Amino acid sequence: MKSRVWVALILLATTWLAAADFDPSRIQDRIHEFTLDNGLKFILLEDHSVPIASFVTFVNVGGSDERIGIFGISHFLEHLAFKGTSEVGTTDIKAERRLMAEMDQVFDRILAEKDSLEPDQDRIDALNAELEKLKQEAGRYVKSNDFTAVLTRNGVVGLNAGTSKDYTVYFYSLPSNRLELWAYLESARFTDPVFREFYKERGVIMEERRVVTENQPTGKLIEELQAIAFKDHPYHVSVIGPMSNIEHITRKDVYDYFHKNYHAGNMVVGVAGDVTPKQLRRMADKYFARIPAGKPNPLVFTDEKTQLGEKTVTIFEETQPWLVLGYHIPSQTHPDFTRVQVLNYLLTTGRSSRLNQRMVKQEKSALAVASFAGFPGSKYPGLYLVLALPNSGKTTDELLTTIDEEVEKLKNEPVSAEELDSAKTRMKVSVMRQMQNDLYFMMGLLQSEMLQGSWRKTFDAIKEIDAVTAEDIRELAGKYLLRSNRTIARIEKKQAEKEEVSK
Repeated sequence: MKSRVWVALILLATTWLAAADFDPSRIQDRIHEFTLDNGLKFILLEDHSVPIASFVTFVNVGGSDERIGIFGISHFLEHLAFKGTSEVGTTDIKAERRLMAEMDQVFDRILAEKDSLEPDQDRIDALNAELEKLKQEAGRYVKSNDFTAVLTRNGVVGLNAGTSKDYTVYFYSLPSNRLELWAYLESARFTDPVFREFYKERGVIMEERRVVTENQPTGKLIEELQAIAFKDHPYHVSVIGPMSNIEHITRKDVYDYFHKNYHAGNMVVGVAGDVTPKQLRRMADKYFARIPAGKPNPLVFTDEKTQLGEKTVTIFEETQPWLVLGYHIPSQTHPDFTRVQVLNYLLTTGRSSRLNQRMVKQEKSALAVASFAGFPGSKYPGLYLVLALPNSGKTTDELLTTIDEEVEKLKNEPVSAEELDSAKTRMKVSVMRQMQNDLYFMMGLLQSEMLQGSWRKTFDAIKEIDAVTAEDIRELAGKYLLRSNRTIARIEKKQAEKEEVSK
């Protein structure tokens, strides 16, 4: 046991020393940028240490850009972006397009019948059977997952994508001698997409919603918290969207949304690894210059009004109780955002954080505590979430009391220099670790470029963390960690509801 402890301490010390010796300013010398005539910007982080390159396409569109009726469409489009092109994924694109058009006509009739004043279920069933028959026929021409298969045969690693309320991102890594393959495939799926297997993928997304949200008590809890914490802003809807919206989104909706948002002015491409600026520029001119030009999406103009009082929501489930607090905080462009992140490290992040020390280690009132600044996004003012899982025999009320006590201390008692330095150091280590991973660092560069105006903002992080003072923490707690500024969400046992009713 002692040997394991010593090994752990040595590894921790090595990590901290590596971070201490790491000089972020040296990275800037390896960063190159250029912009094509259509407005598409490329950022390259050169690293010739290994013959690998990581590729990231960042699109300035997410759940916040959606409207009623198509909530969830950004995530839907992300799924469909892997379905190939007119050349990749099909054996006969003309036959496939004909059948897709027929399927869409049938689906329009299904929606019209469902949304009529007196829906005819027999007619709906007959139309669904007709749609299924067309899907089977179209499937004969589909080379399912061909886009992924081509990349897999060429050594792809980490092929994935993600959709948030703020943006959509696509990423993977390949041997660097596959640069042109990446340029061809990536540009083609954003100039010549074929949203094949549309109705099959809809079923996948509906099942994802059931698994992640509807059948998960914590998923339901977070969705409820989001819905009541935000009254006006699009942050009030989950990324995946309501089931009714998923069911009603058409292929035409997706194509219209794609053409509106997936253009050169609303995208930025990043490459990190064994690629030279000359190589990347040649591939960019050859393949990406054909992406249509356009203007970046404007910011959503609906601001969330100042909350008038504490909001609460409780859901009853036969499961472990949970407590989640959401405090309104500014966006990542506000000077207070970094300060809130430091406060986050003081309060809940890491073993030495206040709530972890008191609730998990000392009093053992909680099995775990966690927190996150910038939910469900940080492009706009969002939430600072604090989550706590009660230990056996403990209640969410007891955890809430403890959290409130620690928050009051932050408001009234100056944080010691030692504790503040520890929190800032742990946060800086986390930032530096990300900088030492080409793929994750590139994602950070692109996020800064698109959401903050320049990739260079990434390098301001260390200075901003160092600048946070004990007085900043005290002021932040008094400014944002207020009852009137928070939403409380809980999971309680179902029998608790029965007991309450019986009283």
